Amino acid sequence: MAESNLKRSAVLEKILQHPAPRHEPEVEEARESQQTARPHSREALMLDVIRADGSIESFPYAWLARIKYQPGDTITLRFGTNEISIEGRNLSRTRELISEHRMRFVREDTEMEHGLKSEEAPHIERIEIKEGDEEL
Repeated sequence: MAESNLKRSAVLEKILQHPAPRHEPEVEEARESQQTARPHSREALMLDVIRADGSIESFPYAWLARIKYQPGDTITLRFGTNEISIEGRNLSRTRELISEHRMRFVREDTEMEHGLKSEEAPHIERIEIKEGDEEL
């Protein structure tokens, strides 16, 4: 019996010394994209609101009670007693991602960024936060 353990060890040793098989580049890319996509498919716990000056406020999705979208691209979010107004263009997909709790952040764009984006790209021109009575 000890002899069979030695034989297995020698076979196992050969397998372990052999380099792992390489896959075609397409397979490798697919595996990498799957690994990076997985975390993005999970719901976000909080929505970060990033202002043009770099300040950030985070709001828990658990408190998101209402989303209002108005054509002309204004989104109004109600987190508890706080209300966030987002104005810009092409924001329908942004509204959809927020409603699915998949948007990690919304960011107020700077003047320079505005000029660099295509007409079809989402653009957030202004974010206004109205705080309610509740202390943070």
